[in-house]
Amino acid sequence: SDTEGTESGTEAPSTTDAETTGPTEPQYKTELRGVWVATVTNLNFPSRKGLSKAGLQAELDSILSVASSFGMNAVFFQVRPCSDALYRSDIFPSSQYLTGTQGVSPEDDFDCLAYLISKAEPLGIAVYAWVNPLRVTTGSASRPQHNLEALAENHPARLHPDWTVAYADGKLYYDCGLPEVRSLVADGCREIAENYDVAGIVFDDYFYPYPVSSAVFDDADTYALYGKDLSLADFRRESVNAMVKECYETIKEVAPACDFGISPFGIWKNNDGLNGGSDTAGLQAYHSIYCDALAWAEGGYIDFLAPQIYWSFDTAAAPFGILASWWQAALADTDVTLYISQAGYKISEWQSSSEIAEQILYARNLSSYGGSILYSYAALRDDTLSLSTALAPLYKEPYPVGLPVS
Repeated sequence: SDTEGTESGTEAPSTTDAETTGPTEPQYKTELRGVWVATVTNLNFPSRKGLSKAGLQAELDSILSVASSFGMNAVFFQVRPCSDALYRSDIFPSSQYLTGTQGVSPEDDFDCLAYLISKAEPLGIAVYAWVNPLRVTTGSASRPQHNLEALAENHPARLHPDWTVAYADGKLYYDCGLPEVRSLVADGCREIAENYDVAGIVFDDYFYPYPVSSAVFDDADTYALYGKDLSLADFRRESVNAMVKECYETIKEVAPACDFGISPFGIWKNNDGLNGGSDTAGLQAYHSIYCDALAWAEGGYIDFLAPQIYWSFDTAAAPFGILASWWQAALADTDVTLYISQAGYKISEWQSSSEIAEQILYARNLSSYGGSILYSYAALRDDTLSLSTALAPLYKEPYPVGLPVS
Protein backbone atom coordinates (compact mmCIF):
# COMPACT_ATOMS: atom_id res chain seq x y z
CA SER A 1 0.00 0.00 0.00
CA ASP A 2 1.17 3.57 -0.38
CA THR A 3 -0.23 5.61 2.48
CA GLU A 4 1.26 5.19 5.93
CA GLY A 5 -1.20 3.08 7.84
CA THR A 6 -3.21 1.74 4.93
CA GLU A 7 -1.24 1.35 1.71
CA SER A 8 0.44 -0.12 0.46
CA GLY A 9 3.54 -2.30 -0.87
CA THR A 10 18.26 -9.06 -5.66
CA GLU A 11 20.17 -9.61 -8.19
CA ALA A 12 17.61 -10.05 -10.90
CA PRO A 13 15.17 -11.60 -10.92
CA SER A 14 13.71 -11.73 -7.41
CA THR A 15 16.80 -12.89 -5.50
CA THR A 16 20.39 -12.04 -4.88
CA ASP A 17 23.14 -14.09 -6.50
CA ALA A 18 22.73 -17.74 -5.64
CA GLU A 19 25.57 -18.85 -3.45
CA THR A 20 27.34 -22.16 -3.17
CA THR A 21 29.54 -23.69 -0.52
CA GLY A 22 31.54 -25.84 -2.93
CA PRO A 23 31.74 -27.04 -6.50
CA THR A 24 29.45 -30.01 -5.92
CA GLU A 25 27.00 -28.37 -3.51
CA PRO A 26 23.53 -27.34 -4.70
CA GLN A 27 22.95 -23.62 -5.16
CA TYR A 28 20.21 -21.86 -3.24
CA LYS A 29 18.37 -18.64 -3.72
CA THR A 30 18.99 -16.13 -0.97
CA GLU A 31 16.45 -14.17 1.00
CA LEU A 32 15.04 -11.03 -0.57
CA ARG A 33 15.25 -8.11 1.85
CA GLY A 34 13.19 -5.33 0.37
CA VAL A 35 11.72 -1.96 1.20
CA TRP A 36 8.74 -0.14 -0.30
CA VAL A 37 9.53 3.45 -1.38
CA ALA A 38 6.28 5.38 -1.83
CA THR A 39 6.07 8.44 -4.06
CA VAL A 40 2.32 9.14 -3.91
CA THR A 41 1.71 12.44 -2.10
CA ASN A 42 5.50 12.66 -1.63
CA LEU A 43 5.42 10.11 1.19
CA ASN A 44 9.00 8.82 0.89
CA PHE A 45 10.31 10.41 -2.30
CA PRO A 46 10.78 13.08 -3.32
CA SER A 47 10.59 14.87 0.03
CA ARG A 48 8.79 17.72 -1.69
CA LYS A 49 7.74 18.84 -5.16
CA GLY A 50 10.06 20.97 -7.26
CA LEU A 51 13.46 19.58 -6.31
CA SER A 52 16.34 20.22 -8.70
CA LYS A 53 17.98 17.38 -10.60
CA ALA A 54 20.78 17.38 -8.04
CA GLY A 55 18.24 17.32 -5.22
CA LEU A 56 16.43 14.33 -6.69
CA GLN A 57 19.72 12.51 -7.21
CA ALA A 58 20.80 13.19 -3.64
CA GLU A 59 17.56 11.80 -2.23
CA LEU A 60 17.76 8.65 -4.37
CA ASP A 61 21.39 8.21 -3.30
CA SER A 62 20.30 8.52 0.32
CA ILE A 63 17.56 5.91 -0.10
CA LEU A 64 20.08 3.42 -1.47
CA SER A 65 22.64 4.27 1.21
CA VAL A 66 20.13 3.75 4.01
CA ALA A 67 18.79 0.53 2.47
CA SER A 68 22.32 -0.81 2.04
CA SER A 69 23.24 0.05 5.62
CA PHE A 70 20.35 -2.11 6.82
CA GLY A 71 21.43 -5.03 4.66
CA MET A 72 18.59 -4.63 2.17
CA ASN A 73 19.03 -6.03 -1.33
CA ALA A 74 15.86 -4.80 -3.07
CA VAL A 75 14.00 -1.51 -3.45
CA PHE A 76 10.36 -1.48 -4.55
CA PHE A 77 10.11 1.98 -6.06
CA GLN A 78 6.69 3.46 -6.84
CA VAL A 79 7.01 4.57 -10.44
CA ARG A 80 3.33 5.08 -11.27
CA PRO A 81 1.21 6.22 -8.31
CA CYS A 82 -1.67 7.81 -10.28
CA SER A 83 -1.51 6.81 -13.93
CA ASP A 84 1.57 9.04 -14.15
CA ALA A 85 5.29 8.35 -14.38
CA LEU A 86 8.53 8.79 -12.44
CA TYR A 87 10.33 7.55 -15.56
CA ARG A 88 10.29 8.51 -19.23
CA SER A 89 6.98 7.43 -20.69
CA ASP A 90 5.22 7.88 -24.01
CA ILE A 91 1.95 6.74 -22.40
CA PHE A 92 1.68 8.51 -19.04
CA PRO A 93 2.49 12.13 -18.07
CA SER A 94 5.35 12.97 -15.74
CA SER A 95 4.16 12.74 -12.13
CA GLN A 96 2.98 15.84 -10.31
CA TYR A 97 4.93 14.64 -7.28
CA LEU A 98 8.16 15.54 -9.06
CA THR A 99 7.61 19.13 -10.17
CA GLY A 100 4.22 20.04 -8.74
CA THR A 101 2.64 20.06 -12.20
CA GLN A 102 1.56 16.85 -13.86
CA GLY A 103 3.09 16.53 -17.32
CA VAL A 104 6.04 18.80 -16.54
CA SER A 105 9.30 16.85 -16.28
CA PRO A 106 12.07 17.59 -13.77
CA GLU A 107 15.14 19.60 -14.65
CA ASP A 108 17.00 18.14 -17.66
CA ASP A 109 14.18 15.62 -18.09
CA PHE A 110 15.77 13.70 -15.21
CA ASP A 111 14.78 10.00 -15.17
CA CYS A 112 14.36 8.87 -11.56
CA LEU A 113 14.00 5.17 -12.36
CA ALA A 114 17.01 4.98 -14.68
CA TYR A 115 19.18 6.79 -12.14
CA LEU A 116 18.05 4.55 -9.29
CA ILE A 117 18.81 1.39 -11.28
CA SER A 118 22.28 2.63 -12.26
CA LYS A 119 23.20 3.48 -8.68
CA ALA A 120 21.63 0.36 -7.15
CA GLU A 121 23.46 -2.19 -9.28
CA PRO A 122 26.96 -1.65 -7.81
CA LEU A 123 25.46 -2.00 -4.34
CA GLY A 124 23.88 -5.36 -5.16
CA ILE A 125 20.40 -3.86 -4.79
CA ALA A 126 17.69 -4.90 -7.23
CA VAL A 127 15.07 -2.38 -8.29
CA TYR A 128 11.43 -3.35 -8.71
CA ALA A 129 9.03 -0.96 -10.46
CA TRP A 130 5.95 -0.55 -8.27
CA VAL A 131 2.80 0.38 -10.19
CA ASN A 132 -0.67 1.30 -9.02
CA PRO A 133 -2.59 0.06 -12.07
CA LEU A 134 -6.04 1.63 -11.78
CA ARG A 135 -5.94 4.77 -9.61
CA VAL A 136 -6.20 8.05 -11.51
CA THR A 137 -6.41 10.62 -8.69
CA THR A 138 -5.89 10.74 -4.91
CA GLY A 139 -8.83 12.82 -3.72
CA SER A 140 -10.78 12.22 -0.53
CA ALA A 141 -14.47 12.17 0.31
CA SER A 142 -14.23 15.70 1.70
CA ARG A 143 -11.99 16.97 -1.11
CA PRO A 144 -12.78 14.91 -4.20
CA GLN A 145 -10.57 14.98 -7.28
CA HIS A 146 -13.01 14.05 -10.02
CA ASN A 147 -12.21 16.80 -12.54
CA LEU A 148 -10.63 15.22 -15.60
CA GLU A 149 -9.76 18.67 -16.97
CA ALA A 150 -7.30 19.08 -14.09
CA LEU A 151 -5.18 16.25 -15.50
CA ALA A 152 -2.32 16.76 -17.95
CA GLU A 153 -3.51 17.07 -21.54
CA ASN A 154 -1.88 13.77 -22.53
CA HIS A 155 -3.18 11.85 -19.51
CA PRO A 156 -4.92 8.65 -20.70
CA ALA A 157 -7.89 9.34 -18.43
CA ARG A 158 -8.37 12.81 -19.89
CA LEU A 159 -8.07 11.44 -23.41
CA HIS A 160 -10.55 8.67 -22.62
CA PRO A 161 -13.00 9.94 -19.97
CA ASP A 162 -15.28 6.98 -20.66
CA TRP A 163 -12.60 4.71 -19.18
CA THR A 164 -13.00 6.28 -15.74
CA VAL A 165 -15.36 5.99 -12.80
CA ALA A 166 -15.67 8.59 -10.03
CA TYR A 167 -16.13 7.01 -6.60
CA ALA A 168 -17.38 8.20 -3.22
CA ASP A 169 -13.86 8.12 -1.75
CA GLY A 170 -13.08 11.19 -3.84
CA LYS A 171 -10.84 9.37 -6.30
CA LEU A 172 -11.08 8.58 -9.98
CA TYR A 173 -10.42 5.01 -11.12
CA TYR A 174 -10.07 3.24 -14.41
CA ASP A 175 -12.84 0.74 -15.10
CA CYS A 176 -11.04 -2.59 -15.13
CA GLY A 177 -13.95 -4.26 -16.92
CA LEU A 178 -13.02 -2.47 -20.13
CA PRO A 179 -10.59 -4.33 -22.42
CA GLU A 180 -9.08 -0.97 -23.40
CA VAL A 181 -8.17 -0.26 -19.77
CA ARG A 182 -6.56 -3.64 -19.29
CA SER A 183 -4.53 -3.09 -22.46
CA LEU A 184 -3.47 0.35 -21.22
CA VAL A 185 -2.12 -1.18 -18.01
CA ALA A 186 -0.37 -3.95 -19.94
CA ASP A 187 1.14 -1.44 -22.38
CA GLY A 188 2.48 0.47 -19.40
CA CYS A 189 4.14 -2.70 -18.12
CA ARG A 190 5.60 -3.37 -21.57
CA GLU A 191 7.11 0.11 -21.69
CA ILE A 192 8.91 -0.40 -18.37
CA ALA A 193 10.04 -3.96 -19.12
CA GLU A 194 11.39 -2.96 -22.55
CA ASN A 195 13.23 0.17 -21.48
CA TYR A 196 14.47 -0.50 -17.95
CA ASP A 197 16.54 -3.29 -16.44
CA VAL A 198 14.23 -3.81 -13.50
CA ALA A 199 14.23 -7.05 -11.54
CA GLY A 200 10.46 -7.02 -11.59
CA ILE A 201 7.22 -5.10 -11.91
CA VAL A 202 4.79 -5.20 -8.98
CA PHE A 203 1.21 -4.03 -8.41
CA ASP A 204 0.00 -3.00 -4.97
CA ASP A 205 -3.30 -3.85 -3.26
CA TYR A 206 -5.60 -1.44 -5.11
CA PHE A 207 -7.94 -2.95 -7.68
CA TYR A 208 -11.59 -2.01 -7.43
CA PRO A 209 -11.88 0.65 -4.70
CA TYR A 210 -11.94 -0.23 -1.04
CA PRO A 211 -15.68 0.04 -0.35
CA VAL A 212 -17.36 3.14 1.04
CA SER A 213 -20.55 2.34 2.93
CA SER A 214 -23.66 2.53 0.73
CA ALA A 215 -21.63 3.83 -2.24
CA VAL A 216 -21.86 2.37 -5.74
CA PHE A 217 -18.98 1.93 -8.18
CA ASP A 218 -20.83 2.73 -11.38
CA ASP A 219 -19.66 0.19 -13.93
CA ALA A 220 -23.21 -0.81 -14.90
CA ASP A 221 -22.73 -0.06 -18.60
CA THR A 222 -19.52 -2.06 -18.73
CA TYR A 223 -21.17 -4.96 -16.91
CA ALA A 224 -24.12 -4.88 -19.31
CA LEU A 225 -21.74 -4.96 -22.27
CA TYR A 226 -19.29 -7.61 -21.09
CA GLY A 227 -20.82 -9.33 -18.07
CA LYS A 228 -22.39 -12.23 -20.01
CA ASP A 229 -23.84 -14.73 -17.53
CA LEU A 230 -21.59 -13.73 -14.63
CA SER A 231 -22.69 -12.08 -11.41
CA LEU A 232 -21.37 -8.54 -10.99
CA ALA A 233 -18.88 -9.73 -8.35
CA ASP A 234 -17.62 -12.55 -10.56
CA PHE A 235 -17.40 -10.19 -13.54
CA ARG A 236 -15.21 -7.79 -11.55
CA ARG A 237 -12.96 -10.60 -10.33
CA GLU A 238 -12.66 -12.00 -13.84
CA SER A 239 -11.81 -8.51 -15.12
CA VAL A 240 -8.98 -8.19 -12.60
CA ASN A 241 -7.80 -11.71 -13.42
CA ALA A 242 -7.77 -10.88 -17.12
CA MET A 243 -5.74 -7.72 -16.47
CA VAL A 244 -3.19 -9.60 -14.39
CA LYS A 245 -2.85 -12.33 -17.00
CA GLU A 246 -2.45 -9.84 -19.85
CA CYS A 247 0.23 -7.96 -17.93
CA TYR A 248 2.11 -11.16 -17.11
CA GLU A 249 2.08 -12.31 -20.73
CA THR A 250 3.11 -8.87 -21.98
CA ILE A 251 6.06 -8.63 -19.60
CA LYS A 252 7.28 -12.13 -20.38
CA GLU A 253 7.04 -11.47 -24.10
CA VAL A 254 9.53 -8.60 -23.95
CA ALA A 255 11.60 -9.45 -20.85
CA PRO A 256 11.33 -13.11 -19.80
CA ALA A 257 13.65 -12.61 -16.83
CA CYS A 258 11.57 -9.75 -15.42
CA ASP A 259 9.45 -10.98 -12.52
CA PHE A 260 5.82 -9.94 -12.19
CA GLY A 261 4.27 -9.84 -8.75
CA ILE A 262 1.43 -8.38 -6.74
CA SER A 263 1.21 -7.28 -3.10
CA PRO A 264 -2.41 -8.01 -2.19
CA PHE A 265 -4.29 -7.11 0.97
CA GLY A 266 -3.31 -9.65 3.62
CA ILE A 267 -6.65 -11.48 3.90
CA TRP A 268 -7.96 -13.40 0.87
CA LYS A 269 -11.10 -14.68 2.61
CA ASN A 270 -12.05 -15.32 6.22
CA ASN A 271 -12.70 -19.00 6.83
CA ASP A 272 -16.40 -19.85 6.91
CA GLY A 273 -15.74 -23.56 7.33
CA LEU A 274 -16.07 -24.28 3.63
CA ASN A 275 -14.16 -21.68 1.60
CA GLY A 276 -10.60 -22.47 2.64
CA GLY A 277 -10.02 -18.98 3.99
CA SER A 278 -7.83 -17.98 6.92
CA ASP A 279 -8.87 -18.01 10.57
CA THR A 280 -9.28 -14.25 10.58
CA ALA A 281 -12.06 -11.67 10.92
CA GLY A 282 -11.16 -8.76 8.68
CA LEU A 283 -11.89 -7.23 5.30
CA GLN A 284 -11.80 -9.88 2.59
CA ALA A 285 -9.97 -8.90 -0.58
CA TYR A 286 -11.86 -11.51 -2.62
CA HIS A 287 -15.24 -9.97 -1.81
CA SER A 288 -14.50 -6.30 -1.10
CA ILE A 289 -12.07 -5.31 -3.86
CA TYR A 290 -12.52 -8.33 -6.18
CA CYS A 291 -8.94 -9.47 -5.72
CA ASP A 292 -8.53 -13.24 -6.13
CA ALA A 293 -4.81 -13.76 -5.57
CA LEU A 294 -5.15 -17.54 -5.54
CA ALA A 295 -6.60 -17.50 -9.05
CA TRP A 296 -3.42 -15.79 -10.30
CA ALA A 297 -1.20 -18.29 -8.52
CA GLU A 298 -3.15 -21.31 -9.69
CA GLY A 299 -3.42 -19.88 -13.21
CA GLY A 300 0.35 -19.61 -13.48
CA TYR A 301 0.43 -15.91 -14.39
CA ILE A 302 2.26 -14.47 -11.41
CA ASP A 303 5.86 -14.96 -10.23
CA PHE A 304 5.46 -13.80 -6.65
CA LEU A 305 2.88 -12.63 -4.16
CA ALA A 306 3.78 -10.26 -1.34
CA PRO A 307 0.67 -10.16 0.86
CA GLN A 308 0.46 -7.20 3.19
CA ILE A 309 0.38 -8.93 6.55
CA TYR A 310 0.36 -5.65 8.42
CA TRP A 311 -0.58 -7.04 11.82
CA SER A 312 1.29 -8.36 14.83
CA PHE A 313 1.31 -11.90 16.17
CA ASP A 314 -1.20 -10.91 18.85
CA THR A 315 -3.69 -9.05 16.63
CA ALA A 316 -6.86 -10.98 17.47
CA ALA A 317 -8.71 -10.41 14.19
CA ALA A 318 -5.72 -11.11 11.94
CA PRO A 319 -2.68 -12.68 13.66
CA PHE A 320 0.55 -12.54 11.69
CA GLY A 321 1.42 -16.19 12.28
CA ILE A 322 -1.99 -17.43 11.18
CA LEU A 323 -1.84 -15.44 7.96
CA ALA A 324 1.78 -16.19 7.08
CA SER A 325 1.10 -19.90 7.49
CA TRP A 326 -2.12 -19.64 5.48
CA TRP A 327 -0.36 -18.00 2.52
CA GLN A 328 2.37 -20.62 2.73
CA ALA A 329 -0.20 -23.41 2.52
CA ALA A 330 -2.02 -21.67 -0.33
CA LEU A 331 1.15 -21.38 -2.42
CA ALA A 332 2.88 -24.62 -1.42
CA ASP A 333 1.86 -26.50 -4.56
CA THR A 334 2.52 -23.63 -6.97
CA ASP A 335 5.67 -22.09 -8.46
CA VAL A 336 4.81 -18.74 -6.87
CA THR A 337 7.30 -17.27 -4.41
CA LEU A 338 5.96 -15.84 -1.14
CA TYR A 339 7.37 -12.50 -0.07
CA ILE A 340 5.79 -11.07 3.05
CA SER A 341 5.10 -7.34 3.27
CA GLN A 342 5.57 -6.14 6.84
CA ALA A 343 4.24 -3.08 8.63
CA GLY A 344 7.30 -1.02 9.43
CA TYR A 345 4.98 1.95 9.87
CA LYS A 346 3.41 0.24 12.89
CA ILE A 347 6.64 -0.18 14.88
CA SER A 348 5.87 2.85 17.03
CA GLU A 349 2.31 1.64 17.61
CA TRP A 350 3.63 -1.77 18.65
CA GLN A 351 6.36 -0.11 20.76
CA SER A 352 8.73 -2.76 19.48
CA SER A 353 11.04 -3.21 16.51
CA SER A 354 11.67 -6.81 17.56
CA GLU A 355 8.18 -7.70 16.25
CA ILE A 356 9.52 -7.26 12.69
CA ALA A 357 12.53 -9.48 13.43
CA GLU A 358 10.33 -12.15 15.02
CA GLN A 359 8.08 -12.14 11.96
CA ILE A 360 11.05 -12.71 9.66
CA LEU A 361 12.28 -15.59 11.83
CA TYR A 362 8.81 -17.14 11.73
CA ALA A 363 8.53 -16.75 7.96
CA ARG A 364 11.90 -18.40 7.37
CA ASN A 365 10.33 -21.69 8.42
CA LEU A 366 7.83 -21.53 5.54
CA SER A 367 8.94 -23.42 2.43
CA SER A 368 7.44 -20.95 -0.08
CA TYR A 369 9.07 -17.98 1.67
CA GLY A 370 11.52 -16.00 -0.44
CA GLY A 371 11.94 -12.88 1.66
CA SER A 372 10.20 -9.87 3.13
CA ILE A 373 9.46 -6.27 2.12
CA LEU A 374 9.13 -3.50 4.71
CA TYR A 375 6.50 -0.81 4.33
CA SER A 376 7.81 1.74 4.19
CA TYR A 377 11.19 3.39 3.72
CA ALA A 378 10.45 5.87 6.52
CA ALA A 379 10.99 3.12 9.11
CA LEU A 380 14.51 2.60 7.78
CA ARG A 381 15.26 6.29 7.32
CA ASP A 382 14.18 7.07 10.88
CA ASP A 383 15.57 3.82 12.33
CA THR A 384 12.33 3.63 14.29
CA LEU A 385 12.90 2.19 17.78
CA SER A 386 16.38 1.02 16.68
CA LEU A 387 15.08 -1.21 13.90
CA SER A 388 18.66 -1.54 12.62
CA THR A 389 19.67 -3.22 15.88
CA ALA A 390 16.77 -5.67 15.66
CA LEU A 391 17.56 -6.63 12.05
CA ALA A 392 21.36 -6.72 12.28
CA PRO A 393 21.76 -10.32 13.50
CA LEU A 394 19.23 -11.59 10.92
CA TYR A 395 20.83 -9.77 8.01
CA LYS A 396 24.48 -10.29 8.92
CA GLU A 397 24.83 -13.07 6.35
CA PRO A 398 22.83 -14.14 3.27
CA TYR A 399 20.06 -16.56 4.19
CA PRO A 400 19.19 -19.46 1.84
CA VAL A 401 15.52 -19.85 0.94
CA GLY A 402 13.37 -22.10 -1.19
CA LEU A 403 14.42 -25.02 -3.27
CA PRO A 404 17.91 -25.55 -4.71
CA VAL A 405 18.68 -23.58 -7.85
CA SER A 406 19.56 -26.00 -10.64
